[in-house]
Amino acid sequence: MTSTEPGERRRLEQPPSARYAERTAGPGTGAAGSALIGPLIRADIAAVLGAAALVFVGAVIASTFGLLFVAGAMGAAIGLVLARASVPGEGGGTAVDRRTVGRLAIALAVVAVVVADVFTWLYARNEGGTLGLFDYLWTAFGPFVPGVALVAAVGAAWGANAGPVQR
Repeated sequence: MTSTEPGERRRLEQPPSARYAERTAGPGTGAAGSALIGPLIRADIAAVLGAAALVFVGAVIASTFGLLFVAGAMGAAIGLVLARASVPGEGGGTAVDRRTVGRLAIALAVVAVVVADVFTWLYARNEGGTLGLFDYLWTAFGPFVPGVALVAAVGAAWGANAGPVQR
């Protein structure tokens, strides 16, 4: 150990704040965003499949019977898949905050419902419909339109919070 003389300046190898910087030893370790990539891709797949199921039930079968069930199952699947990002080490990075995961799951579920509504309307237009988007949806489904979005959002919130617990 070397002693320093009074008034002599000693230079540190790295700044003290460097210990708070994220350590990125390689791909998949470090940033929280990298932990979100895999689960987000799988959640997007669940959203696309759920939106396709909503279009099938609402447009092809022309039924409101299963819309709420499909929306809830889709939202729960999205939330459960995204909840994997909140577990440390899952997906190869640091954990993502549960609140962020929940908000992302809700947003993805609602976007999937909106996309399904647009494709349902396009299917009806292809069948010879003449109403605009909002007129058609309200005439054909009424309060089920906001109800489906609400059920999907609640399912996504539940799935995001019921997923794997942090260790």
